[in-house]
Amino acid sequence: MQLSRQYSPHIWAIEVYKRRKTIPFAYVIAVVCALPTIALADSEDTLNLSVGAGVRFEDNLFRLSDDVDASSLAGKPHKSDSIYSANAGIKIDKPYAQQRFKLDLTVTDNKFQQNSFLDYTGTNYSAAWLWQLTPHVSGTLLMDQQQSMVNFADFRSFGKPNIQTSQVKLFSIDGDLGAGWHAIGALMDVRARNSQTFNAVGDYVQQSVELGGKYVSPSESWISLVRRESQGEYRGRALDPVTQLDTGFEQSETEAKMNWKITGKSTIDTKLGYLDRTHDHFSERDYNGMVGKVEYQWAATGKLQLNASLGRNLFSFQEAINSYYVADTLSLGPIWKISDKSKLWLKYDISERDYHGAIVATPELRQDTVHSILLGAEWRPTRTITVGAALQRDTRLSNLDRFDYDANSANIFAQMLF
Repeated sequence: MQLSRQYSPHIWAIEVYKRRKTIPFAYVIAVVCALPTIALADSEDTLNLSVGAGVRFEDNLFRLSDDVDASSLAGKPHKSDSIYSANAGIKIDKPYAQQRFKLDLTVTDNKFQQNSFLDYTGTNYSAAWLWQLTPHVSGTLLMDQQQSMVNFADFRSFGKPNIQTSQVKLFSIDGDLGAGWHAIGALMDVRARNSQTFNAVGDYVQQSVELGGKYVSPSESWISLVRRESQGEYRGRALDPVTQLDTGFEQSETEAKMNWKITGKSTIDTKLGYLDRTHDHFSERDYNGMVGKVEYQWAATGKLQLNASLGRNLFSFQEAINSYYVADTLSLGPIWKISDKSKLWLKYDISERDYHGAIVATPELRQDTVHSILLGAEWRPTRTITVGAALQRDTRLSNLDRFDYDANSANIFAQMLF
């Protein structure tokens, strides 16, 4: 269907974005909702195009402690800011014979009203071929990229943005052996790079191979066991015996997963594994331990769903006073479907993080407690338009000086398919 210039969503979004400092965003929402249904888009269409806009206010953008004056930092950044965003995207979901092809591409431009040096454009995409060789042999070929600005909770260079690009390439295979048994395997290439030097995380390439088995019951509950071996290389990093920053690592993981459909209204997802990472030269940076997660989903009523999870993970974080941290996280999230067009949700997370692997003498190891609570709402006045808003509060309590912070944010957005 041809779109007239008068109602073209591309032109409308661009004009609103250019005039973002003079047009109240509430007016933008009103305009979106007042637009006629210029194309009968549907989430199940083979092809969907989308445009959207949003604004988020942050009262502590740089995650500073109360006793830190933002004007004392390099470049004198503003502690609070409003971030305006505009996005355009395309989604394709095309079955062809026994194959299925998917593409989800979104480009988002972010503009900071006060701290314009943080402006950036992010390109996120996921392209997948869900292939089927025979009725008993299938798999996935996937390419995925995510770009976002690393927040300043741990990246403490306040004078410049750090845009992290994470890319995943995956080839997986599933062979149905009969009677519910499957042989599974995968090859994976994971790459992460930062636009600024961030040694605690580092730029790296990690290549993995995994093999295992899976059993699927007649009720479609399943359990799997895999072994994963990885080789990693830190890119752009020279071997440094003083700071003990290595150039590579090996990692082994044994992982069991289970998806159990307890009833028609409740499901449990579990993961239990053991992770062991060894570095090529500096064993002081090595770590290992149990990891896992339990997720519970309960459709209490037709309108109320409850989600809960409890997990433990290990994360590399290489500084002088630590090499990694253990994160124990509890998450709770009820969702209330008010009507067919609107819903409310609440999400609360608490994470206890214990840092280990100091390579210099330190009086005490770092310990953080991170809280996050989010209240969100979404309204779909038509099947092509979504309007949403969210309030969020993040806090961190740390035993290290000036690592505490409180941060509040408010977000409102509109998205349209056509």
